[in-house]
Amino acid sequence: MNIISVKDAVFSYDGTRNHVDGVSFDIEAGSYTTIVGHNGSGKSTMAKLIDGLLELKSGEIFVDGLKLDLEHLYEIRSRIGIVFQNPDNQFIGSTIRDDIAFGLENHQVKSEEMDALIEEYSRKVGLFDLLDKEPQNLSGGQKQRVAIAGAMAMRPKIIIFDEATSMLDPKGKRDVKRLMAELNDDNRFTILSITHDIEEVLQSDYCLVMNKGKVYMHDTPEEIFKHGAELKKIGLDIPFIAQVKEEFRKQGIKLKKNDLEGVAEELWQLNSNH
Repeated sequence: MNIISVKDAVFSYDGTRNHVDGVSFDIEAGSYTTIVGHNGSGKSTMAKLIDGLLELKSGEIFVDGLKLDLEHLYEIRSRIGIVFQNPDNQFIGSTIRDDIAFGLENHQVKSEEMDALIEEYSRKVGLFDLLDKEPQNLSGGQKQRVAIAGAMAMRPKIIIFDEATSMLDPKGKRDVKRLMAELNDDNRFTILSITHDIEEVLQSDYCLVMNKGKVYMHDTPEEIFKHGAELKKIGLDIPFIAQVKEEFRKQGIKLKKNDLEGVAEELWQLNSNH
């Protein structure tokens, strides 16, 4: 079942050229999809269109069976959580607890239910013991995990990550990407991640490559990275581990893991079996 369907979407910021130009794609419910492309490719614009932050020039978007229009806009937004690029701009409460509670209070969630949700999702992101800590004392990665907990607590069907790891240090990126992968294992959420981090693509189910406002490719990461030369032409790198797996695939050896340790273990097991 598709939870997002985009049909012939066209959008322009200035009325002259189309920044999203006839884009069509579907996203399966419960899947993890990454959208990649160079600056100006239209990937972040596409995320804003799906959430109704921008209005289509033409075409249609359906979210969870509802057509994105003024009649359904509020209902669609209630089904989407967003984690933005800058963690410092997302804090509203004076503590982690207050920040996670903010959206719940706006939706008039009862106190007992709210407390249970705050506990559940702060534990999921590994911050339960820090609930009463002030945001200025958190690292960038911790702040993003708070934002993720706040989005999850609203129990949306879709969580959009808009360049959510781009301003984090290496540890913060690893922590947030690990959490995103764990969310993907929880079938309650559909993950859509707009990213410059080509390594993140490896942990997603599907990848949408955009170029000059159009869909350039849409497939599984494994199939996408078979077209390394084409991707390089539009300014995208190929993850080292994807290059390694592709070389082994050409030799008739199909590897499933997407990290060096996992690939090394697979190769060791294959060697042991022979």
